[in-house]
Amino acid sequence: MEKEKLYVSLAVIIILSVAVGIAIGVFYQVRKDTPQIQNTTTVIQNLSSQVVSAVVTYGSITNIDSNRNVTLSYKGDEMTIAVSPDAKIYEYENSVKRTGQFQDLKVGDLVNITTTILPDGKFQGNMVVVFSHSSL
Repeated sequence: MEKEKLYVSLAVIIILSVAVGIAIGVFYQVRKDTPQIQNTTTVIQNLSSQVVSAVVTYGSITNIDSNRNVTLSYKGDEMTIAVSPDAKIYEYENSVKRTGQFQDLKVGDLVNITTTILPDGKFQGNMVVVFSHSSL
């Protein structure tokens, strides 16, 4: 009988120790992540303010979908940008600028997309400048 009480007591102590350890770990992680979350929220608020008129993104087009989402890739990073239906499209060839159409964009094109950052943190493309078309 005494052995059973000892085993039960030991099991309860082990379970409580594990529970306390988990609680301390969760508390520490939440406290550690809180400043990063606050900083990210502040950055999104600042970038989506009226003071910041635009942010320019740059890279090669790796994907274009039917919802006008364009994925850019540059030096291993990728970003998908929703291009607005009223976005202006410009193409440069031999230092001559001409107006283009969204349908002219192709995978492999090297572009700048001037974007606005929306309050939810997503990027909306307002102007696309094509520097070189893909030779694909």
